[in-house]
Amino acid sequence: MIGKKISSPSDQHMRITIFSSEYPPCWGGAGRHVQSLCRHLSNRVQLRLVTTTFGEPRERFAVTNLARIRVRSYPLLLAQYLGGVLLCRYDGSHLIQIHVPHAFTISRKRRIVSTFHLVSAQYSDALRHQRPMSLFDLQYPPINRRIAQEEQRLALKSDAMIAVSKSVKHELVTRYGVSEEKVTVVYNAVNVGRFQPSLNREKLILYVGRQSAHKGLPYLLQAFATFVRNRTDYRLMLIGERLEGGIAPSLVRLTETLRISDKVEFPGRLPEPEVRFIMGRAAFLVLPSLAEGFGMTPLEAMASETPVVATNVGGYQK
Repeated sequence: MIGKKISSPSDQHMRITIFSSEYPPCWGGAGRHVQSLCRHLSNRVQLRLVTTTFGEPRERFAVTNLARIRVRSYPLLLAQYLGGVLLCRYDGSHLIQIHVPHAFTISRKRRIVSTFHLVSAQYSDALRHQRPMSLFDLQYPPINRRIAQEEQRLALKSDAMIAVSKSVKHELVTRYGVSEEKVTVVYNAVNVGRFQPSLNREKLILYVGRQSAHKGLPYLLQAFATFVRNRTDYRLMLIGERLEGGIAPSLVRLTETLRISDKVEFPGRLPEPEVRFIMGRAAFLVLPSLAEGFGMTPLEAMASETPVVATNVGGYQK
């Protein structure tokens, strides 16, 4: 067990509840991280996953999906609040692990391990001068302050914390005043054997990820418009969608304004095997994020032997 030693029953009798708003089929690296963790733990402990993902997760362990209503724009903050309320009802759990640091946890009856994939204040800083392109980008100062307060509250009352990068740990220590000893850095990882690099590379620049303002996609399109003037044989593909689904209209309009519509593809959300195939044939992957904890995508690209160009932020910093 990370951080402070926590007495617990044997693995077979230990009951763990994991909460994450993001989970496949919802798009995102944090969701894939949680899925791998859950599948690994499900054979060792009694596991329940509480999620607010779009779609219906199909797993062999217990899954409670709070976002079953058929509305694609289901309010994420409300879902997280309901998730926090629901978590408090699992009195039988020996341990709760939270993968949404700004979930509204109300009770403190069980041991809590919280995994911080990012500190929400980093998003707020990055979005301050950006135009929103999805529900994920809605920024209201009172809500931002409440999220930061709940995040700090969770950090201070957690028995142990996991940060996915040194950058995230630094943010927890400096912004929320938690002790360094309480935070363990555990980097994300991928199964290298699932990726197959190709010797036949295409003149393709690739982006894989969510379409939200903190990802810096307008800057990528503007840079590509300059690049492609002298390299007309290249094309750009942006795999992914907004949090609530669909391609961001502002990105499509920008390609038209920059006159690069014929060079940019928006295939939307693709199955993982197809993404891995494309990634293994791309010339390089570009990640223009304005804020990141430590994404899965650059690891997947490196496993595909595809060069990565990323902004010097968060876990991508030298």
